[in-house]
Amino acid sequence: MPANSKLGRNDPCWCGSGKKYKHCHMRQDQAEGVEPAAASALAAIAPLPTEPAAPEPPPVPPEIEAANTRWEQFEAADLEGEVALFLETLASGEMVREEAYEMLQGIRDKTDLRRDPQARARYAELVERLRQDAPDLYRHDRPYYHENLINDAIADGRWEAIPDLVAGFAEAPVERGIDIFFRLIGRLMYHGQTEPLINTIKQMWSGVLDSVASDKLMPWTSDELGGEFLLVASYQYMETAETPRADDPALLEVTAPYGTFNTEWLEQAVRCLSAPSPSPWQRADFGQAVDAEQWADDLGVLLFEFMADQRRRTGMPFSKSELARQQLFGLLHQQFAEPEETGGEGRIRAKKRARRQPVVQPSSSLVPRYASSDRHLVGLFGFLSAQPYKAAALTELLPAYLHFLARLGLIHPTEMDTALGSLRPLAGHMRTALDSYGADIVAVQAVEAAWSEPALAALRDDPALAEARAALLPELAPLPPKPVAKPGAVLTYTFKVTYQRKRSVWQLIEIAEDQTLDDLHYAILSAVDFDSDHLYSFYMSGRAWDDTTEYASPYGEGPSAEEVIIGDLSLRMKQKFLYLFDYGDEHRFDVQLVGINPEAAKGDYPKLVESHGKAPRQYGGW
Repeated sequence: MPANSKLGRNDPCWCGSGKKYKHCHMRQDQAEGVEPAAASALAAIAPLPTEPAAPEPPPVPPEIEAANTRWEQFEAADLEGEVALFLETLASGEMVREEAYEMLQGIRDKTDLRRDPQARARYAELVERLRQDAPDLYRHDRPYYHENLINDAIADGRWEAIPDLVAGFAEAPVERGIDIFFRLIGRLMYHGQTEPLINTIKQMWSGVLDSVASDKLMPWTSDELGGEFLLVASYQYMETAETPRADDPALLEVTAPYGTFNTEWLEQAVRCLSAPSPSPWQRADFGQAVDAEQWADDLGVLLFEFMADQRRRTGMPFSKSELARQQLFGLLHQQFAEPEETGGEGRIRAKKRARRQPVVQPSSSLVPRYASSDRHLVGLFGFLSAQPYKAAALTELLPAYLHFLARLGLIHPTEMDTALGSLRPLAGHMRTALDSYGADIVAVQAVEAAWSEPALAALRDDPALAEARAALLPELAPLPPKPVAKPGAVLTYTFKVTYQRKRSVWQLIEIAEDQTLDDLHYAILSAVDFDSDHLYSFYMSGRAWDDTTEYASPYGEGPSAEEVIIGDLSLRMKQKFLYLFDYGDEHRFDVQLVGINPEAAKGDYPKLVESHGKAPRQYGGW
């Protein structure tokens, strides 16, 4: 049987090595390397100590032995032979519980069902036979069958079949199908299937709460599922309501059992998605002079307006463009934290060369760069947490997003052309990744179509860009002058350092421009009275374990924080980054630039300016 086969792994005729008992239990004298004859001679001189005889292995149940034999026949058969053996075993009534799933999955794996409608139809017929002839076996693995059938219905364009198939997850024990259901959420959002999602979560909800209460599911499962419900229900509401309102009692009543909205997010989403046109943006709105908080707020509005633009122009469901919006925001925010990266060169990685090179101003902070995009997409294909539909939505909508920026005048059409040329290889890589991670053929083809030469040519040749294309490329706005200390004074930076586990605990720390991140590290530890007995890292993106923006302890593995001069970081006002102390206990602090003073008095720095709240304990909680 295959190593990944369910059948037999926990059955009494199998041991951990995958060998049957009669093949994996050796006689004691053979196991110790003593020949039988020699053992007899030694026994004649001095009796060997005897050990209790190993217990006989339990007898192999006949039905399991028969199933093992059938599996060997199944593996040796061709596709038609596999189908025949499945039907024969089903008709005999001898099929054991997990045998049905293993056989059907084996048949499924023999063909490329994403491209073969006849193979999809045959699989559906076999599952239906199982449902009719062996309903108990069918119910046991129903979530797996329904996941496959949903994928096949999408490939065939049979959208009318989706609601009943999704509803099947509410009929199975919640804890058996919840992981598969979470996997399906991105797929269904990508295809705009919000109604089946909403109805099924409603039906599952009480079972999820009961399973969480009885420790059958992890405690955060209900929070995560409730959050997904709020998201898809709010977008369905905004697509169907004549005059959407963030305080609409109808929306709040429907969503109340599943959680509460972030009011600011909901108000912004409703306002932007129901507006008839985008805001009158200017390039300077996202320029170097804009502080980090304002830049992020404006980016959030702009991306909601992009979603609304896609719905007006193409009818794209909000649930699909939301997948791209989340990823675009994360990608551009990550890129914002590493502004020196241009042309795919990346940042300096040498352990003792972490001092910044002169910053090369990008054409626009709104344009995704190849290296940053590639890293972001790779991050969506984790071994145990692949999110292919988020990756598909981001890749598919990148050309439309760049065209949107050009139409708004936020980038020049030639900048759009350059970005499209730079990013286009990602589409080929993504096709391979989506195929490997099981995305349906509709998503794969949508990504291919978005990056096809006819599609890109239509964007480049859009008459709406003709006037802008004829205009000269605007000159880059000058970079804000770098702060300089006044004569006889010191240039200092003031950081607000907030403890993430209790945000009422925060300090203001002032540090001189020529001091280092390592000096800031010691200042933070002193402010909270921690011993400096563990490693630490600063992450300029604000994301823990993001090695692309990491500066680590001199004894760590990343570029050394001891070599990073505060004044060389080129931070914008209100820009945040993360300080993580102790890789085991993970004490995390948000660090935000809140002041730059070119007239600070000379003296000892860093210094603690303010302290609020009771400092946390380094060990043992509060």
